[in-house]
Amino acid sequence: MTVFVTGDIHSGAEMARLSDWDATHAAGPGDYLIVAGDFGYPWSFSMDEVEDINWLSSRPYTVLFVDGNHERYDHWEDRPCEKWHGGMTQRLSPGSPIRRLCRGEVFDFDSTTIFTLGGATSIDKEWRIPGADWWPQELPSHAELDHALETLDANNWQVDYVITHTCSTSMLSATLWPKGGWENPDRDCLTDFLDELDQRLAFKRWYYGHFHVDKNVDEKHTVLFQEFVELGGQATFTQ
Repeated sequence: MTVFVTGDIHSGAEMARLSDWDATHAAGPGDYLIVAGDFGYPWSFSMDEVEDINWLSSRPYTVLFVDGNHERYDHWEDRPCEKWHGGMTQRLSPGSPIRRLCRGEVFDFDSTTIFTLGGATSIDKEWRIPGADWWPQELPSHAELDHALETLDANNWQVDYVITHTCSTSMLSATLWPKGGWENPDRDCLTDFLDELDQRLAFKRWYYGHFHVDKNVDEKHTVLFQEFVELGGQATFTQ
């Protein structure tokens, strides 16, 4: 079993690179691909989107994701939850192999543990329409954050890997640099909460997306966008 991680897919916007990776890598039955937020399916329910979902569902490996800020949360609020590999998940549709890894959960893949906590702030939300292409559920509720703390307490604040969509406040400047805004990055309740986790939690490596860059921010944090890495690995280039 091999677990791969990549960054934002944004529904069909980044499917070409996923298809290219699929054609050149030997990910097979028993393997997993985890998207670090902004998976984006479903979104428009178009025929093109249906074809993309059917293609993703037909892969020999299993596609998983943590939620980002660009997800259709009204769809996910209606989906039932079920326990899988030790943590709560939601299937994209009944019987679908595609699963959302719910917030504040720890999953066990052959004794490798992964903590997940989706969500982020949309910097473009003032130009979006609530309930149509933006949802306030993009940020975790107090109950979801409390659940995350309870989960980590139950795991003695030790996991192998962390996969989120955004990063901790302390990692924002290094993640954004040298792009504009790195000197005074926008923080929110989630990035501050992730700061607490970053300081308390024992882990080998933390993966996240959201920032549309591929970079090893330091020896334990990797931000991903276009690159696919094997769990435990690092990005091989920066941009």
